[in-house]
Amino acid sequence: MKMKKFTSFLVVLLFFASCEESLNVRIPIESPKLAITSYLHADDYFNGQNSCVYVSHSISALESVDNYAYTDSIPVLNNASVSIYESNSENELVDSYLLEFDYDCYCYINTTLSPKENTTYTLQVDVDGYPSVNATDKVPSKPDYDITDFELLGYLDKKNYDGEFAAFHLVVNDDPNEENYYQLKIFVVNTFSSKVRSCTYSVSDPSLLISLNNNHISEDIYDGRNAYFTDELFNGTSKSLFIEFDKPKGIYDHFYIELRALSKNLYEFNETKREQNRDSNNPLFVSEPIFLDSNIENGYGIFGGKSASNKAYIPTYFPNNGWLEY
Repeated sequence: MKMKKFTSFLVVLLFFASCEESLNVRIPIESPKLAITSYLHADDYFNGQNSCVYVSHSISALESVDNYAYTDSIPVLNNASVSIYESNSENELVDSYLLEFDYDCYCYINTTLSPKENTTYTLQVDVDGYPSVNATDKVPSKPDYDITDFELLGYLDKKNYDGEFAAFHLVVNDDPNEENYYQLKIFVVNTFSSKVRSCTYSVSDPSLLISLNNNHISEDIYDGRNAYFTDELFNGTSKSLFIEFDKPKGIYDHFYIELRALSKNLYEFNETKREQNRDSNNPLFVSEPIFLDSNIENGYGIFGGKSASNKAYIPTYFPNNGWLEY
């Protein structure tokens, strides 16, 4: 009887042992491609402050950051040939700009280039040893909006005051001829000390209940500093958003509202980028991999257009002059 039990145990052991097999998993290694980051701000010069072109390259999943090419410890390439071409509505070439590498921003600039709203631009980047890349995007028109029912609730010049500050309706006059993508920010400013801080605001509207804003939505209310929304629910009409915002601690002399219009390429890039950032904080690593949406042909990154309309409220002038274009 003992011999039978031993024989059965031995058979089971041999069975599991026979199931073991060495697996050689081959992870494909792609050749490095250029990685581009460039934003086309309407009416902003390509001087390295907000508008410029950063050129780097990709590395495989098995490589370390030591495999990047560096310029003065910054992972950027300084030997690229970078050009931007401007086209008209008939897709005819209007102008071209050759960009040069600048060691102050570690980026490519051309101070004569100032992107125009409602205009199309094409980027061309060439670097020895990498596939050439190109991208095309259109700078959207500046958004049109009004401020109504403004109510001042707090103190702008009280250092220790932080809390409810103002409420108003933001009325977005949407262009009916195209899909529009928006981004909203509010800033307080101390001109004397050159201090600018973003403000937290809240909005209860279905237009803001989208995936890009998920981290700041609770009980159907957006509460954050940087909301995105589209005209999907109000295309071609005037949309009123009731906004309440708080002032951070400090002394300020004015604040301004900035409504941005983004190209579809830039909006979708930001959407996947935020999803990637959200999943990178997942300690369980159980989410699907997120691939950044890119409009760079043969490469990675973004060449995206945007424009902004700003309106400022300066207490000294209000209500005589009301809201001022900023």
